[in-house]
Amino acid sequence: MSDLWVHRQQQPRDVVTGAHGPFPAAFGAGAPVAPERVVRRTSAFDEALVHGLYVRETDSLFGVTATNVRTGKEYWRYERPDSETSVHTSDVSERTVVAAFGDGRLIGVDLRTGKLLWHVDIQHAKGFRTTALVGGQALTEAPGAVRAFAERDGRSLWTAKTPKSCPDGLLITAYAFPGHLSVVPLVCNVTNPDRGEYNLLLGIDNRTGKVLWRQHTAAPKLMVRGGEHTLVIPDADHPPAIQLLDVNRQGVTARALTAADAWDTVAGGGGIVLSAIDPNDRSEEYHDTLLRAYGIRDGHLAWQLRAPTGQEYGVPEVADGRVYVVRQPFLTGKDKGRRIRADLLVLDSGTGRLLYTLRLPAMTVPDESRELEVRDTGDGAVSIGWFDNEGDVLIAAD
Repeated sequence: MSDLWVHRQQQPRDVVTGAHGPFPAAFGAGAPVAPERVVRRTSAFDEALVHGLYVRETDSLFGVTATNVRTGKEYWRYERPDSETSVHTSDVSERTVVAAFGDGRLIGVDLRTGKLLWHVDIQHAKGFRTTALVGGQALTEAPGAVRAFAERDGRSLWTAKTPKSCPDGLLITAYAFPGHLSVVPLVCNVTNPDRGEYNLLLGIDNRTGKVLWRQHTAAPKLMVRGGEHTLVIPDADHPPAIQLLDVNRQGVTARALTAADAWDTVAGGGGIVLSAIDPNDRSEEYHDTLLRAYGIRDGHLAWQLRAPTGQEYGVPEVADGRVYVVRQPFLTGKDKGRRIRADLLVLDSGTGRLLYTLRLPAMTVPDESRELEVRDTGDGAVSIGWFDNEGDVLIAAD
């Protein structure tokens, strides 16, 4: 399999604006402790917060752009206006933005300058494609394989072959584990259902690309990281149980976290897994009025938090020993277009104790989404938006 690799060189028709002004300072270190103000209201594109910037796809969808959170002005933009396919997914680290295009091209852009660092054209890797940045490596799909490239210069690092039963796999994300282990969830044969779609977990030596083990799994899109060695996933064979996957270079050991009503795993990290349910509602509409935290060591309930009458919880995130979750009015389909006020809660992840509350500005309920999610935390800021990328996004900081 050959690649066309270009080092620090842009293509003739690429639009590269370069950085406008000094590199923005981060709002703080790590997740915000007490976000007290909303510093920006943005559009509903998927974005990542990093170092005073939010990075997202351009409006044309043919590139990526970074915007200064404080000013709301574009900091840099990279686009391929003559491309026949758009950006499908992107990922961001503290130094680099990578983006995967539908024509098989993978690019790396310098976060500080907006300049193209490298690009790779992967032959025959067309259709919907994804990418993930983990441990200084940019991972993406290739025909019959997962490939890794160096984050900063695009060097081909390794190729991990997928089994013959998975000639085309959709990479969901990637996790870096101790011992030079990368764990990659795939959905196999998603573009060729005649072969039989199934979910696969690969354990890969991230120095050589050697596949150390393979494990069939369920619902990789619902998988979350519970701790340094643990992944958490709903147990499809024994609903509504949750399955804890202890992972190392030798393989996967599954443990069941049995909870009679804990079917909706929504977040994990720092040794806990969060489940959000409505114990009094069995309708098709989901309203998470009870948030529960389970310890991944013993599977026991650590704490729970019930929403006040008439309110529910959005999708939380766990970071730096804290839980970030929105408490919002109980919404139904009739609330489309309604202006609502919600609160961002910061909880201690070990005890559930409320640490801080921020009253959010009014937001309009969009067409379909009725659940607010915490999308990203880091560098002293947190972003809050509607599930499925509709409506406005708020960015709050300490």
